[in-house]
Amino acid sequence: MTVLYFLIIQDKKPVFHENQEETGEIVSADIPASPTPVEIIPPTFPDLVTELETGIQTIQEEGLLMLCDEENALGYYSNLVLAARKEKAGKEASGYYRSALALYPSSEIQLKLASLLFQEGKTEEAEKEYLLILPEDTTMQALTQINTNPEKISEALFGKKAWKALTEYLEPIIDIDSDQNENASLLRHYAIALAEQGEFKQALPFFKKLYALESTDSQVAWYYGRCLEATGQGTSAEKIYAAIGEKGAYRRGIILQKRGKTAEAAEAFAASKEGISLWQAARIWDVAGDMEKAVDAYTRVADTTSPYQDDAAYRAYILANRLGKTNTDKLLMILSKYPAWMARLNMEPEMPDLDEVAYDKPQYLNQAELYEKDGYADAAAIELAIGAKNTDLGEKLALGDWYLARGEYYNAIAWGIRSLNEKPTKKGYTLAYPKAFEELVLTAAEKNDLEAELIWAVMREESHCRYDAVSRAGAMGLMQIMPPTGKDIASRLGEAYTDNDLLIPETSIRFGAFYIESMLRMFEGDIDKAMAAYNGGGGNVKKWMESSFGTTNEDFPTAITFTETQEYITKVRNSYYVYQWLYQ
Repeated sequence: MTVLYFLIIQDKKPVFHENQEETGEIVSADIPASPTPVEIIPPTFPDLVTELETGIQTIQEEGLLMLCDEENALGYYSNLVLAARKEKAGKEASGYYRSALALYPSSEIQLKLASLLFQEGKTEEAEKEYLLILPEDTTMQALTQINTNPEKISEALFGKKAWKALTEYLEPIIDIDSDQNENASLLRHYAIALAEQGEFKQALPFFKKLYALESTDSQVAWYYGRCLEATGQGTSAEKIYAAIGEKGAYRRGIILQKRGKTAEAAEAFAASKEGISLWQAARIWDVAGDMEKAVDAYTRVADTTSPYQDDAAYRAYILANRLGKTNTDKLLMILSKYPAWMARLNMEPEMPDLDEVAYDKPQYLNQAELYEKDGYADAAAIELAIGAKNTDLGEKLALGDWYLARGEYYNAIAWGIRSLNEKPTKKGYTLAYPKAFEELVLTAAEKNDLEAELIWAVMREESHCRYDAVSRAGAMGLMQIMPPTGKDIASRLGEAYTDNDLLIPETSIRFGAFYIESMLRMFEGDIDKAMAAYNGGGGNVKKWMESSFGTTNEDFPTAITFTETQEYITKVRNSYYVYQWLYQ
């Protein structure tokens, strides 16, 4: 709907004929008896795009000014058009660029603003903007022209963890042989950037020098120890880790453990407050049969916010019961939030009471749809991004609904989770745990004699139901199947195969269901072992089952030595039970 705006022209001073007495009578031929409204029509989106692309000014400035304060795509593009006009006319334009960026951050517009400020001689302001969009090549060139202090550039790249760009920038600047220490911060940044890229051998001489200068700096000491450790100098590394106490405890424990000094390693691990370090100490004592120390360490892990918290609470609870301890309420409270752990304990999980929330579809979603329909995909994305910046519970649910209706399960899940973080609702759960690709899942479940809820649980935890997901390890598709596994499954099914087939939802779900069924059959229907095999391999599961405390179902979760697999089996079972509860 077109909205009309009007600008009212003010009355002019009356004009009189030369021979007329000044009686105050208005000459109607010169001045209208009443003000005439002038219609100002706001620009349409195509108008804004056309002017931005051509530079030909066809839109009334008043119309642009009316829109530039709007928090939507029209407001964004109106600010860009005004900025382009003002810049062309040599007038103040930076304010409009800043307004556009406040609505929708963009490195392209940030670069335009920085370039404008640079051209206007506002080098200090330009420098700040350029530093925000490092490490782009044009930005680096501009900062060189401005003669920016290298420490500022280094600090900006370091803050962004742009390790490769940082090493490339500092390499010609750093002089390891220099006796001058004024560039110690640059040396530090360079050394850390190398270490973060795994270049420990290259980083070692720099940390050696830094350690000589700043031996009390625990961060420098830790990295120095890490470089020594990675280059086979474990004894020297251990001494440095020991010198920095708690910060070096975990790495020191690893070195001692590799040397077979498990008792010393456990004490070293226990000196840390990190969940991963305390878990290692607890596990060593657990394997050694020192249950008292193990319970104490597991309980400490349960008090941390770490990926090991729930696993540690479970193990502490199991061992405490074996020791006859009764003060386990706190541990049980942690476990009650996880359906998987409660099922392992043969207890009922505490599922939330769900509220119903009424909500309407936000206008910006309707507008985004109109932009998409007209072929303006960028405008649709900008409208959506601006609208979704600050959302209440109803908007979160509406956004999840919108994505779900479009089959974009990944985004529906994300908004469902955000809504559940605010308040548990039935709609929030159905968004966070959708019946994605329902027909394909039901068909695969029937063919492989599986529960559909288990397939959905695996799909949700593997890819968040994103059909084109590819992991860093190379796993592909909805069910995150590795290409060699996919090839093997295809062979067993007697089918032709290419790796890209795993990105087809039907193939991924069918192969994934086949593999789940194979693992369940291999481990006699045990979901924990089957899911551990799905994630970590059947051979590893057999090793864990044969370990000193992996022989019982109760002990198996703690026997798993891969952190990812250990977390995975609980995530999948949690989702599995939620799906059963939600859609019963």
